[in-house]
Amino acid sequence: MCTSFRLTAEDGNVVIGRSMEYALPANWDLVVAPRGAKGGSLGPDGPGICWKTRYGYAGIALGETTLFGATTPAQAGVTDGVNERGLYVGLLYLPGFTEYPSPDGHDTGRLLAPLDMGSYALATCATVAETIEAMRAASVWPQSIEPVGVIPLHMVVHDGTGASAVIEWVGGQMQVHEAPLGVATNAPPYEWHMTNLGNYVNLSVRDVEPISLEGETLAAIGAGSGWLGLPGDFTPPSRFVRAVALAGTAYPAKDSAEAARTALHILGSFDIPKGTIRTASPDGMVGSQAAAAGLGDFTSFVSVCELGETPSYGFRMYDDLTPKRVALAEDTIGAGKGMRRSLMRPAGFADVEVSM
Repeated sequence: MCTSFRLTAEDGNVVIGRSMEYALPANWDLVVAPRGAKGGSLGPDGPGICWKTRYGYAGIALGETTLFGATTPAQAGVTDGVNERGLYVGLLYLPGFTEYPSPDGHDTGRLLAPLDMGSYALATCATVAETIEAMRAASVWPQSIEPVGVIPLHMVVHDGTGASAVIEWVGGQMQVHEAPLGVATNAPPYEWHMTNLGNYVNLSVRDVEPISLEGETLAAIGAGSGWLGLPGDFTPPSRFVRAVALAGTAYPAKDSAEAARTALHILGSFDIPKGTIRTASPDGMVGSQAAAAGLGDFTSFVSVCELGETPSYGFRMYDDLTPKRVALAEDTIGAGKGMRRSLMRPAGFADVEVSM
């Protein structure tokens, strides 16, 4: 599960917030790809599409992870990220609906594995429009990765102009949707979520006024009554509605830095602690065993990307709540300055000296 939304500051700068939920205790790596680096993906029988990194970018990728006796190697492709031109790409789950086309009959030099979509777009595109054309030129195919199998993804794209799109593969066909509200979650497909918003047009930022009934005055209990009925659970439809409500009604920030702080506050509404959501355990695994395996979605990390003049990739991990930030300046993504490092170093509360 994941939630993604867009904020636009009063000075025109665009900021993207995203939560990454995962049902397994995966390792995560910070990736900084330099301009000029070579990249590529795989087909079923060998190399697929190849590219040269035109735009340096930063993001988070799945690191080497061992689960249930199987090791998933570190993945080159980022799950979300931003490049030096202010293009953001996020890969979100779309289970039950995603169906990639078969690679049969396609030029092997165009084949693109799902987990490489983000890096391919960030490395070669500067805008949402360019990304759509690049994805049409590629052939995404259903690569299977042990032990999780084929990963059902859709793609969320934003750029510094405020343009947004959601790209999905349903029924074996690529579908492109403009996303004027800048919000995406998971299943069902995007158009269903937009239709579902019509069920919540009664909600309001304004508190409900008291009413008089048979001589009695009835008033709302506490502030926030205009939002009574806003879904608070963690299902994709509810998170979509909640993200539209929170991102769409927050006071506009004056600049990118303030919008990034606002994004972190909004992301708090989607933060899932370990154990809040639990899935069926394999092979009868119960109790502490299931807890140790991390079976059940939780918020592995959140990212906050600034798409302005000097784009940046910010993030906060489950075990380290201090936000970190990578600015995509020349000394970060210039030729030969790539980097990959693990983010799985737990941090806790630090003691603060207090003198009386």
